[in-house]
Amino acid sequence: MAPVSDRAVLSGTWFVVRTSLPLWRTRDNPSVTYAPLPDGRVVDTVRFTRRGRLGLIVGLDRPLPGGGWEWRGLSLLTRWTPSRWQVLHAEEDWAVTVFARTPFTPAGLDVYARTRTLSPGQEIRVHEMLRGLSGARPFLAGLFSPVHDED
Repeated sequence: MAPVSDRAVLSGTWFVVRTSLPLWRTRDNPSVTYAPLPDGRVVDTVRFTRRGRLGLIVGLDRPLPGGGWEWRGLSLLTRWTPSRWQVLHAEEDWAVTVFARTPFTPAGLDVYARTRTLSPGQEIRVHEMLRGLSGARPFLAGLFSPVHDED
């Protein structure tokens, strides 16, 4: 399957199915919904549950010259610390993103899927692809699967 563009990835809802980010050890059901704007920016809505309560982080992503994105939160607590990230690889039903370190979070990697779990075939393909992506290698040993409740 051929890779898809960042623009295609940055549309709709994705579930975080593998990650190296410690944030997802204490939060369940992580998902990200991207809503492209006409000016090229993207509204980015992260949803999760923590101790049974819904959590929501809304931000705005702007494309960076040369590739990648800069996220800036829209709340008072998140607006002052931007986060830079990029899509390393994307296919129709899964994608790999990496995030630069910020003063509050380590650098990390997320594997997104359009469903809460990867199929066995997707699992194989994702692991093969991750091993071949130099930008993913620093995060492979720390990957884990966040908790997702069944519908």
